[in-house]
Amino acid sequence: MPARRSSLAAQLAAALVLGCAAGLVLGPRAAVLADLALVVVKILKALAAPLVLFAIVDAFCVTRIAAARGAQLIALSLLNACVAAGIALAVANLWPLERSVDLSAIARAVESAGAAGETHWRPLELAGAALDYVIVARVLYVVALALALGVALRVWKRSRRAPSSLAAVERAVARGLAVTQRLIGAAVHLVPLAAFGILAKVVGTSGFQVFAALGVFVMLVALGLALHVLGWYSLLLRLARVPVARFFADAGEALATALSTGSSLATLPVTLRTLERRGVSTESARLAACVGTNLNHDGILLYEAVAALFIARVHGLHLGAGAQLAMCATSALAAVGIAGVPEAGLITLSLVLGAAGLPLATVPILLPVDWFLGRLRATTNVASDLTVATLLDRFRGS
Repeated sequence: MPARRSSLAAQLAAALVLGCAAGLVLGPRAAVLADLALVVVKILKALAAPLVLFAIVDAFCVTRIAAARGAQLIALSLLNACVAAGIALAVANLWPLERSVDLSAIARAVESAGAAGETHWRPLELAGAALDYVIVARVLYVVALALALGVALRVWKRSRRAPSSLAAVERAVARGLAVTQRLIGAAVHLVPLAAFGILAKVVGTSGFQVFAALGVFVMLVALGLALHVLGWYSLLLRLARVPVARFFADAGEALATALSTGSSLATLPVTLRTLERRGVSTESARLAACVGTNLNHDGILLYEAVAALFIARVHGLHLGAGAQLAMCATSALAAVGIAGVPEAGLITLSLVLGAAGLPLATVPILLPVDWFLGRLRATTNVASDLTVATLLDRFRGS
């Protein structure tokens, strides 16, 4: 896994350099290359909904936990998610973005990229409009359907008269999840190509002004994640009478692995070893890091909330309190089904934006910095796994 991640990182770095060079050489003629980014976003958006559906149903099929322990896990994860959403909304709303950067540079880049897509890929845009209605606008229905199917399968399995065909249904769900994950894994390898196209277009038509705004966006996301990990998790640990400095010292290996691989799933063996060294029971460790990994996605939730509000401000759109809370809820629900998927936050961001009524054309503009932010998201998610496991063990009385 780390080797494949490093290869993808090298490809993305090369794409960024080549994209800038192509933009400088081609100038405005590079606008057509932005179509590459739009195609990749369409592919990821189309695969996100089935991924969430299969992953949630599969979790109900394979997860076996006691009701009391499950309630503790859900309560902790829900509390962490609410705090992550609050931090994201505070950081994104309170920062004087209009005074810091020229938002019009991003707006112009987005508008021209969207225009390019409409001109050169009109059939794809028509198909994409249908996908927007069926998939993006219905993301909450997809999650609700997955939850209903999962609960039904669980009740069916507990029945004494459960037919043998139930095993076939569970295998079909598992195969559907595996196939969807492989397709997304293949699609993610197109991200460097998309980054090349969007950078060539941006540099060719707008110069380097957009990178100043992207720098502020990265700073806002990093600030929010740091506040959540170093502030909120530290407070929880202190309330549970866990030595905070010792906790983060012990967690160093797992956090460094997550930062280097960009995947909480790839970090799972290190996470479990870290918890074992800290004396956390095997039950609590597996409950939080294995079963609960689908719930401990604070990094993705926080990132998507900041990104959505950033995009709204770029376009001069105002989201009321209700719309912002609904956006955070959609982000949390969509994140439930993407454990172990590379660039998970980028995949579900299009779903969140579509549900909030925000323009999807801005997503490709974020590609040049998403590789780095993906590693920060994964590090936050691993920190969440470690914190929740430690707290669950305290509740257990060990």
